[in-house]
Amino acid sequence: MQMFKHSLIAALALAPMATPLAAAHAEDATHFDSATAAYRQGIADLKSGETEEALPALEYAADHGVLGAQLKLARIYAVGNGVRKNEGKAYFYYRQIANQRADISPMSPVSKYVAESFVALGKYYVDGIPAADVPQDPVRAAHLFRHAASYFGDADAQYALARLYLDGNGVDKNVGLAINWLATAAKKQHAAAQAKLGELLWRGGDEIHHRPARGLALILLAHANAKADGKEPKWIEDLYVEVVGASDAATRKEAQGLLPELGGQVAIDEVPTTVKATPAEELLVPASGGTSAPAAPGATPAGAMTSDASAPGGTPPGKIGAPKGFGDMAGTAGLKP
Repeated sequence: MQMFKHSLIAALALAPMATPLAAAHAEDATHFDSATAAYRQGIADLKSGETEEALPALEYAADHGVLGAQLKLARIYAVGNGVRKNEGKAYFYYRQIANQRADISPMSPVSKYVAESFVALGKYYVDGIPAADVPQDPVRAAHLFRHAASYFGDADAQYALARLYLDGNGVDKNVGLAINWLATAAKKQHAAAQAKLGELLWRGGDEIHHRPARGLALILLAHANAKADGKEPKWIEDLYVEVVGASDAATRKEAQGLLPELGGQVAIDEVPTTVKATPAEELLVPASGGTSAPAAPGATPAGAMTSDASAPGGTPPGKIGAPKGFGDMAGTAGLKP
């Protein structure tokens, strides 16, 4: 474990720097009495709808380690909220958070924000940010997701790591581990994890037991949870329509009976009549890439934990990738995107 931890730190220390930011607000930032005062001023400007005016204060607070300012700036630039979208700058501020707080206690009330930063950084490494010279690096992404999934128990990270295992992207393909991580996130009512796990069980395959009722139940929960969040992804909606339309009355009844043990009770919407069931032979089934046996949600496939000690049910990972050296991600101190 110690050797793994050191190799992880070394890998993260090679993270590229974002493009330095022209010091447009350098002179404006000097008049703040404290980082806390700057943060409060920045938040007040944001509440007034004055995003541009808020930036100097938030940048000053962020440079002095105020988590709230770092997070606000990261989110603002990640989506282009009131400013032009700039993933390079978002990457920089998320990285500030990860560098400074990777080993914060998972019990801390702000640990969820640190986990959010790890997940955001991981996603940036999956896709890369060409404009900021951040390359695609799914191996590094897997390290970041794994730390947030194992140490912080973050459901978004668990889902993201599961997708890497399903695709064999940055890690050896392992459907058993993917199912374990999906099941762990699904228990936390993570809609995307429920939907993906439900789809795998609905379709079945060489490495996955065909359990259509349980798969349908998970898809029902995913649909309900995503709608409740007010932002259901189209792929979950389409999956719901397809699977409900392809199911028979007996399977739907069995699925309803499984819902309480899966964490909820939802009604099936009016069964779509325009959806034609997809023949089983046309359904995509994950190909074998690992050595794990098929696993039910929440179960541990035989031998799976020996492949990844940080997965649910394995040996507690401790602070994987967290200790001091994680701060080396930033490379040269003081540079901004």
